[in-house]
Amino acid sequence: MVRTPGRSLVSSLRIGPAWISSNITLHDDLKGIVSEFHDRAVPKCAIDALEKLYGSVYASFAHLNLTDALPQLPTTWIGYEGGEIVAVLLFLVRFDQVVVLTELMCLEPRIVDAFRHAVLVRFDSVNSIHFNAVSLTQPLTAGPQQSYAFSENYIITLPRSVDLYRSALGKSTRKTIKGYSNRLQRDFSAFVWETYQANQMPSHTLRALIRQLQNFKRDGLAARGKRAGLSRRDIARMLVLIKAGGLVGIARVGERICGGSLACRVGDNYVMLFSAADPSMAAYRLGMLCCFWAVCDCIHAGARECHLLWGRYQYKTQLLARPRTLLRLTIYRSWLQMCLSPLMVIGMSATGARFRLRRWLLLKQHHEPWLSWLKKMSQRAASWLR
Repeated sequence: MVRTPGRSLVSSLRIGPAWISSNITLHDDLKGIVSEFHDRAVPKCAIDALEKLYGSVYASFAHLNLTDALPQLPTTWIGYEGGEIVAVLLFLVRFDQVVVLTELMCLEPRIVDAFRHAVLVRFDSVNSIHFNAVSLTQPLTAGPQQSYAFSENYIITLPRSVDLYRSALGKSTRKTIKGYSNRLQRDFSAFVWETYQANQMPSHTLRALIRQLQNFKRDGLAARGKRAGLSRRDIARMLVLIKAGGLVGIARVGERICGGSLACRVGDNYVMLFSAADPSMAAYRLGMLCCFWAVCDCIHAGARECHLLWGRYQYKTQLLARPRTLLRLTIYRSWLQMCLSPLMVIGMSATGARFRLRRWLLLKQHHEPWLSWLKKMSQRAASWLR
């Protein structure tokens, strides 16, 4: 997105009943990046750039506007380089902390450095900057900071055609998809996979589909001793995101829905918000097949990436999804300020150690049966204490 010479950068955004105008301040930053702040406002150019730059629903203003994360309008930071927008971050200033609201995005270290420099110059009272669920192209090396990995976002880089995607899959995966697809067709001659544009479907139909898929997900997790659920508010938010330009896939046997997927479009990417299948069809690997067909639909729609979000499931890697580590990151104003925040430093260190131990246990439990037993006992104890 090019910044037009001579054009005023002041913009406004309609939120609720009032027009909120931007108060803009500019700073020359590091490595040729020029910073622009919009106090308590999100300009239209920033909303568009968030989708184009990151392609993540959790980094989009539409998602933030549907959650409880916005008790007030956030402040917008825009980074320019060579007249083009190269980064946008939305954040809140809470006492002596800056809390970045945009999540599940991948940032270069130089962008983080430029943002840190601009924020600490602009806000004298801020002593720390907090990112949640952010990925870095390279580790940060400059300045006092703490971080730990707590999850992953599984991302499939999509080729230009379904044939190229199918040929890139492993031989055993192609055999699995073909074998179970043929078996489905033999056993259920009326089985079909249908694809719809979400904005062409009635809201009540979409809502009923979400509830049906949620029931499948709940029953499948219950069989493994886990719980999951969507509130009415969660469903309402999902409907808004899907309606904006999503894809809906439905697996049917005649009139009976037995699986499906919901994906919303953000920029050039699709984000798989929901995918589930009837547990009674587990023998046909219908859950994996629904995800595969949904990815093919994204390719037909011309998407660049498909985000399968978090959750370590084997089918994701079989479908060529690669994990992108998600970090919680805290950057301090100075080493002195870091030393003056012992509770925050100790808390970050302890939480990071807990997540590292959890990851180690997940990796080891497949080879050490006693670790799997210990994990189950600890989960039951935690459930009993709650």
